[in-house]
Amino acid sequence: MSKRIKWNWGTKLVIAIVLFMCFIFVLVYMSSINTIDLVERDYYPKGLQYQNRIEEINNARIFRDDFNMTRENEYMVFSVPEIDPDSGSIIFFRPSNQLLDFASKIQPDSTGRMYFPLDAFQTGLYVMKIHWYQNAEGYYIEQKFFVN
Repeated sequence: MSKRIKWNWGTKLVIAIVLFMCFIFVLVYMSSINTIDLVERDYYPKGLQYQNRIEEINNARIFRDDFNMTRENEYMVFSVPEIDPDSGSIIFFRPSNQLLDFASKIQPDSTGRMYFPLDAFQTGLYVMKIHWYQNAEGYYIEQKFFVN
């Protein structure tokens, strides 16, 4: 003869409270191991200077389709249009992990191309932030590309 547990309202209430507490502990644990990366580290000062960025974006509209990123064998090839920058840089921004971000100066070869080893990239979405100065005029373009 088996003994049956009596499931009165007190027993059910205790079980419900224990399950709810376990659920809350799991939520707290999951939120504590999650990393939260801001899009920009110093977003407030950059936000104040955004009017300059808008003007640089408007200046670069004519070059928007001339910058390309393609994959050739073990390299990612960045094609630069015929510009003569006084100075400039490319930031490869990885929205999902800031540890994968890196930057490079704009220094194309004689064919207008820059080569980056494929090992420098991981599979996923990148945003190229291209910023340069030419004749004391600023230019800025952002382009997305996917590495697979």
